[in-house]
Amino acid sequence: MRAHMAWVNSAAAALVLVSAPWALPRAFASCDASQPSRTPTSRYQIHAGEVYDRKTDLTWQRCSVGQRWKEATGCVGVIRQMSWDEAKAQASNGWRLPTRDELTTLIAPTCSKPAINEEAFPDMELDKLWYWTSSPNGSFLVWLVNFADGNSNSYDSTDTGSVRLVRGGE
Repeated sequence: MRAHMAWVNSAAAALVLVSAPWALPRAFASCDASQPSRTPTSRYQIHAGEVYDRKTDLTWQRCSVGQRWKEATGCVGVIRQMSWDEAKAQASNGWRLPTRDELTTLIAPTCSKPAINEEAFPDMELDKLWYWTSSPNGSFLVWLVNFADGNSNSYDSTDTGSVRLVRGGE
């Protein structure tokens, strides 16, 4: 019995270590340095937890929903996965779910895992790189953008994805 309890306690400790937010795998992109970036940091005005895109006239939340911006640290917390209905409910105070076309403007096609400018949008989680858009594709399907490789596909609206909110203008 004592040996069983020791195993249960060590298994519980291992579970805590694996599920702790600081233990989650963070993304560090692999980029082709021989190719010019379509999303250079100079394209953005970065103000703490927001990123203004001069090219598209859109302002993005720097952190994914579930995270918050912390000066000198970056995005802290755990990215929340949710259904499309839950994702749409995150919109408030002028922030909204981006369209497919808007979200794909953040794709850095010369990078992968994540295919995004990490200086502007830090602390992506490798297992949560699918992001909801507001763009439906039929009755039950919705477009998601995959920041692992920059592709987009449509999925059932009850599936789960991550969320990055946007608003128009500076």
